[in-house]
Formats: sequence, structure tokens, C-alpha cells
Amino acid sequence: MAEQAWIVAAPGNEAPYLLEWVAHYRALGFAGVVLFTSGSEDGTDRMAARLAELGHVRHVPLDLKEGRDPLRYGLRDVLPVLSELGADWAMAVDVDEYLSIRTGGGDLESLLTEIGPADAISVCRKPFGSGWRRGLPEGSVREAYTLCADEDERGRMITRGIKTLFRPGKVNRLAPHRPYFDDGPGNVTWVDAGGQAMPSKFFEGQWAAHDGFSHRLARLHYYAVPSPEAFILRRGVPEKKNHRKALLDDWGKLDVNGAEDTAMEADIARAAPVLEALREDAALAELEQAGRARHEARMAELLQDGKIAELCAEMTNATRAETKKAERKERKKDTVRTAPRGGGGTYIPPPVRPVRFDVQAVAEGESRAVLHGGFHKTATTYIQKLLEDNEAWLGGQSVYVVPHQKLRKHVTFPSQLDAFRQLKIHRRTKFSEDELQGFSEAFFAEPLALRPKRMILSDENIPGLPGHCVTSGALYQYRKTFFQCFAKRIPLPVTDAFFAVRNYADFFASSYVEYLRAATATTSGKMITPEEMRRNVLATLPSWQAVFADFAAVFPEARIHVWRFEDFRDLRDEVLGLFCGDGVDVARLKDKKEAKTRETASRRAVEEMVLISELEGAGAMSERSKEVQDRFPLNDENGRFDPWSAAERAHLNRLYERDWEAIRNDPRLSVLEP
Repeated sequence: MAEQAWIVAAPGNEAPYLLEWVAHYRALGFAGVVLFTSGSEDGTDRMAARLAELGHVRHVPLDLKEGRDPLRYGLRDVLPVLSELGADWAMAVDVDEYLSIRTGGGDLESLLTEIGPADAISVCRKPFGSGWRRGLPEGSVREAYTLCADEDERGRMITRGIKTLFRPGKVNRLAPHRPYFDDGPGNVTWVDAGGQAMPSKFFEGQWAAHDGFSHRLARLHYYAVPSPEAFILRRGVPEKKNHRKALLDDWGKLDVNGAEDTAMEADIARAAPVLEALREDAALAELEQAGRARHEARMAELLQDGKIAELCAEMTNATRAETKKAERKERKKDTVRTAPRGGGGTYIPPPVRPVRFDVQAVAEGESRAVLHGGFHKTATTYIQKLLEDNEAWLGGQSVYVVPHQKLRKHVTFPSQLDAFRQLKIHRRTKFSEDELQGFSEAFFAEPLALRPKRMILSDENIPGLPGHCVTSGALYQYRKTFFQCFAKRIPLPVTDAFFAVRNYADFFASSYVEYLRAATATTSGKMITPEEMRRNVLATLPSWQAVFADFAAVFPEARIHVWRFEDFRDLRDEVLGLFCGDGVDVARLKDKKEAKTRETASRRAVEEMVLISELEGAGAMSERSKEVQDRFPLNDENGRFDPWSAAERAHLNRLYERDWEAIRNDPRLSVLEP
């Protein structure tokens, strides 16, 4: 083949598998492999060094602290290495991923010929299950494991992950699943494994195969779960209950055995001479055998622990894909749903929570609602906790405090789904109007039956989420629709509403941290960077006045009380007095224990989380965010996260002071000041 292609990888402890994997790609027609290593326990790094001496590998040792990902850090510096090697093509994969080419002679040249002129070719992973094997696999991985996901399976995110063969000269940086290009769709030809153009949205950061993705010419076989023991060695022994659950969840997603694929037979035969030649090298053969022996010994050691042995047995017996799929379908038919999260099943309103304290009742029809709309990062959590800690005493004063987490679960979240439906924004969880109303009616049954004089509703998510601010640069992009949908669910007149505003620079910086923290393991797509948020805010120029105008339009009868977050310490008792109403001595409210405040993330932690999201995706960032924040706590060394220049901060502060003056002069608002 006239053009040279190189594989890029960063193996950890992969000694039993490395030679077969290298032989596979050499036999496919790749010129070699760039291996980044950062030490290993089983000799993988020494195997890489020996393979480099034999000319199969460019070995790049990395000096990284424990816990750092060699591939992520290697990809930062791999482009100069590829340039030095004269690579026309490159592809970053893991040592458990084998490219299967389905055209021509089944080699790389056949794929490139069939695809034609292109700058990048994405291939979708196909996970292969354990086949209920135990221990270290004997012989060829590709031969031993043939049970896998269905060819067109899309129900799991793991079956939609892509890896990308690309021309390095077109790329400015790399992530594990795909490159980022210097140019856009008009100047870069990026196709799927069927030769179809990738949608333009992928240039912004997508890494999961779209609905029309073609596997016609190639697939990436993914052997992540050779056995429970091997998986635990790769992942690490679970130390805590939640770690064990996460391991079982991931195993269940990966151990799919519902179909069979023997397409690797031709690849095994083609790679056999290459693998035999590698094993004829005495040093490599000795290292491979020593690595196998270490893995076998470590597995035997693991199984001496009764809890690990029980876990492995559970993993073997609990994940037969066809059985689980049938069970899930059967359960879904008869599911009784009593909470807003989770789709499917029949909705049954949750039971009314038993009364846990006495509430002084008022006459029928005299109850009123008081609404605390947040906003985020304005001492809302402190107010909520203080009121909830004193709910029994306040009940005796005819003030019923609705627990904010329960309010969010049963009322705010369903209201948001209603809002997204009206905005025509797709959400996986959907409910009918009758169900949505059923949630709120069931939830409010108790406070209505108790007939308090005041019912306090507090939730900072009522106007929206931090992500809405970060991605749009506006203060709660969908706020009016959110207000309207929440208002529909409140069964009492709202007489008073409370809000604290905060200077724009600090509000958006804190919102960005919350936006990062809100990512979950299932979050996909491109996360907004601090630079993008900064541009959004400066282009939009946010306005607290506009937020209050929208709220007043939805709640025209409510008195709107506003204060500055920066003044809250001096206004605490006055604010609480207005919350609780006349006749309540707020000096008797007790802080039962010091509230645990969650510090904002440090500048260094934010930088690290953003980098992980860009290189590995939002899901990976979510899984590692706590570890990153613990490693880089807020202190002088790691700095406070502040995306603004001095001039931008001064500009936003001037805007805030101007807007506060306008708020003070707005007759619709009751302003609280020291």
C-alpha cells in the first residue's frame, strides 16, 4: 500500500493480549503501532520496548502520576510523532478493539480503495460478550469470543461508540473516539464505514453513531469482557457498595451474547504468521508468558476473597442477554410507576406521606402559597435547610415547609418535562397531561389536607437549570415557559415570591461549575467550554430585570421580594421573617448543625474536567469529576475558577450595578437592602 497508516494506543496491563493485537493490525496492513505506556505491573511496557526494537512499534514512555490516563495524555502529543513517522493515516483504539474489514481482501488497502477520497473514516464498535467463560482466555481472543450484540443493536450507548481512522494533516487535536479538524464540513471529507458523509453536527463534538450510520465496509470488534476475573483486573477491585454496583452495571452493558459473528476467522489466518514470528523472539515470548502467569496468579488470589468469588459468579450467571432482555420486556408491561423519573409502566400516585408533626390549621380556603424561586448559588440551599430543620416548630405556627427535594421530584421535574414538550425539545421521559397533573395532585394532598396558613415552596430549578444559562449566555433561557408550567401545578394562590440576584460574573462562573457537575455517565455530545460560555454571556448581556418581568407576567398577583446575594448575611432575619409571615419569631429558628457547603471547584479542577470531556466525552468526565475535584481542591495553588478577564469582569459588574438600580426603581418589586 502506497500510504502508511499507524495505530495509536496506550495499553496498561495487557501482556496476555498485546502480541495478538499487534499481529492483527500488522497483518491488516498498518505500518506499525504507536504505544504510549506509563509503567505496568505485568511487563506490558517492557513488551512495548522490545516490539519497538523489532520495528513493529514506536514506543513512547510517559512519566505520569498514578491515576492519569496515558491515552488522554498521549493524544496531546501524538501528532508530531505521526508527522515524524510519515503517517498518512492514523487511528486511536484500545488493545481490546480489533478492526474487522468487510470488503475486498479484508485488509486496510481494500477499505481505503472502496471508500475512495476521504480525510476521516469512522467505524462503530460491536461489543463481544464473555460467552460465560471464566479466568484468562486460552489461545486467540478473536477465535474464542464469537457471541456479541446484534448487528443493528442501538439500545446501548456502548454499541454506538465510534473510533476514527483519519489523516493527521487535517487535524488540530485528538480525542479517543474522533479527531477535531482545522476546517469544517466543506473542506473535510468525513465518512462512516459505508462511505456515507457524516452529519455536520459531528464536527462540533459528537462521538456516538447516528441513526443512519452504515457498517457495510467495516466494524470494530470490542472484546472488553473476556471473563469476570479479567474485567475486575482491568477495572479494579470494587472497594465500596456503589463501586460494586457501577462495575455490575458496566458488565451488564458490555457482556452481550445474543448473536454470533465469526467474521474474524480470515483475520486470524492472515495474522497467524505475524504472531508466530513475534513469539519466535525469545524476549517477547518470555514476557508474554510471564504476563499470563501474573494475570492467572492475580485472578486466583482474587477468588480467595469470598465476596469477589460471589461477585464473579453473579456476573457469569446474571447477564445472559436474551434472558435479561425478555425479563425487561415482561417487567415493563406491569411496571407501577410512582415517581416521575423512568419511562414505561402504569402511573399510580404515591401514597400521601404520613403527618410527622402537628400543623395549626386555618379555615377552609385561607391557605396560601409562598414561592422561593432560587436562583442557583444565592444561598438557596442554606434557606431550604434552615426551614426544613425547623419544620415541626413552623408547623405549630401554621407554616408548612415543603421539602425541596420532594418538590423537585414530584412537581418541578414533571413541570420541566411539560415545558420541554411545549418548547418541542425532545426528552426521553414523557408523560401525558393527566399523569403530570396526577403527580402534583398526589403530592399536594397532604399540605392541602393540613390547611396551613402558609405553604413554603422552594426550589432553585423552577426557572431552569445552570446548563440553560451556560449554553445560551442568558439567565435561564426557557424561564417563562418553566414558570408557566410550574404555575399550573400549584393548587393555592401564590401571595409572595422570593429571589436573590448575584453579580453576573460570579453567577455564571458558579453556574458553569454546576453545569459540569450535572453531567452523568450517560451524558453525550459536546460540553460547552468556559471560553464558549464567556462568548455567549458577553454576546447576550444577561438581565435580572427581564427574569422578573417574565415571572410577574406569570404570577401577576404575587409580591416579588428581591435582595442581593452579597447582602444576605445582613438581611437574613428580615428575609426569613417575610418567608414565615407575621407573628412568627424567626429568632427562634435553630441551625441544628452547620450546613455542609459545597465549595466551588478550583480553576485547576475545572481545566482538568473540561479536558477530560473534550478528550473522552462528558460521561467519562462525570465518572471522574469527584476524583478530580478532590485532587485539586480550592486553595491558593489551584486557584479560583474565573473565566473573565479583568476588563470583562469590570464590564459585567457595571452592568449588574446598572440593573440593580433599575430593579430598585421597579414598582413591581419589593427590594430588600441593609
